[in-house]
Amino acid sequence: MKTKKIAGSVWKINGPLEPSSNCYLITQKEPILIDIGERGNCDDIIKTLKLIGYNPETIKHVIFTHLHYDHIGNPKKFTNAKFYASEQEILSYNLAAQKTCIKNQEILDGIKLNKLPEIFNGLKVYLTPGHTRGSICLWYEEDKVLFTGDTLFKNGILGRTDLPTSIPGKIEQSISKIAEIPYKVLAPGHDYENVQ
Repeated sequence: MKTKKIAGSVWKINGPLEPSSNCYLITQKEPILIDIGERGNCDDIIKTLKLIGYNPETIKHVIFTHLHYDHIGNPKKFTNAKFYASEQEILSYNLAAQKTCIKNQEILDGIKLNKLPEIFNGLKVYLTPGHTRGSICLWYEEDKVLFTGDTLFKNGILGRTDLPTSIPGKIEQSISKIAEIPYKVLAPGHDYENVQ
């Protein structure tokens, strides 16, 4: 299990099983998790949260950068959380859950997905279609952290656009949308450093 504080109130957590996305904890009054990894890593992620001082029931908000299976974990473990995604990603899921999640779409059965507003608890939400129709990036100005999900990785690597709900023609436009953000810390969905 890899865990480290990457900014003033932001922790990065990554489970041992691959492929699993990075999870990010923002330690606000109402703690926020951004993505929750792959289902098989959920217990390890919860153990790590406890080491940092947070039980799963203390997490109030979970934001999904998109709804692929390696980012949606096991949301039922976070019993007091509200779950958020972009309106476009929720529509994709409602129309074709299997295509939207790729697999394990049943994980979200019974989970209410709330539409994420443009500003949420200090996070500015950018709709960045490409990797999926409803992918988002999040700008946390307080700590100068840009959460990019699977839109942008280190070394300028762009997210894949060959998946069932990808929109290949939109990724460059999405990158342009976030290019001027003055971040100090890039917080991508995975730690890819070479083209996949």
